[in-house]
Amino acid sequence: MIDLKLLRTLQALQQTGTLVAAADQLCLTQSALSHQLKEAESYLGAALYLRKSQPVSFSPQGQLLLDLAAQVLPLVAQAEAQLKGKSLNRIRLAVECHACFHWLMPAVKAFGLLQPDCPVEFSAEIEHNALDALLSDELDLVLTTDQRELAGCYFSALFEMELCLGVSTDHPLAQQPFVKAPQLKQDILLGYPLPLDRQDLYRYVLAPAGLEAKFRAVAQSSQILQLIAAGQGVALLPRWLMEPYRAQGLLAVLPIGEQGLFRTMYAACRQGQQEANPLRQLLEQISLHQPS
Repeated sequence: MIDLKLLRTLQALQQTGTLVAAADQLCLTQSALSHQLKEAESYLGAALYLRKSQPVSFSPQGQLLLDLAAQVLPLVAQAEAQLKGKSLNRIRLAVECHACFHWLMPAVKAFGLLQPDCPVEFSAEIEHNALDALLSDELDLVLTTDQRELAGCYFSALFEMELCLGVSTDHPLAQQPFVKAPQLKQDILLGYPLPLDRQDLYRYVLAPAGLEAKFRAVAQSSQILQLIAAGQGVALLPRWLMEPYRAQGLLAVLPIGEQGLFRTMYAACRQGQQEANPLRQLLEQISLHQPS
């Protein structure tokens, strides 16, 4: 029997590339996942994926089911979201960037005046897998700069922001009009407690230039800014976040390259949920209070 569980399993295997990672995403043991796939293959009379391929490759039959999953699962997610949206009485929100709180709180306050019976509940810390939590109904809204192809996930572009390098006023680069990757090979990179491959300065500046990074994790934006001013490292942050400190002469703000580095901030929710009135109103307030 072809059921939604099988379709979700194959899709997770496609997204992660390995049985171990797929089992982790689905909150199963690898043994349970393997057993589930063997049962499906026995029922269908065909192998669904190629063993010992890295990343995993799918048979024609497996690819047929993946194509079916791409069509069916978004429709199921949309129907579930629309049904839940009619009775939504809270919004569980995760933010993948602490800097967002600088402008987000006024939007949440304005939303609270419009929807006093629908509180916004923030996650306690940065979510490393917030989008997966969103799809598993642990969250209702995620603010992120990482737009990914995820079935059942809807992304709404909020605004574009320039990411600049913050350095101390006595840093050798402080008087430069802009900065390039080779000029940073000796600096300590300050960033939020996320894996290095999710640090924007590493992903978009250092790694493309073939440079390694000396990384120091820092929990809060305010701490990062203080460390920059003290000459303890450099960081890539939104220009609007650093401008008040630059105006006070506490640090220097440099564009990345002659053209600058820009990222889009997205609001992510489950497909169909974007039409639920509380979420729609919150997104409207976030757009109205976006940083300038």
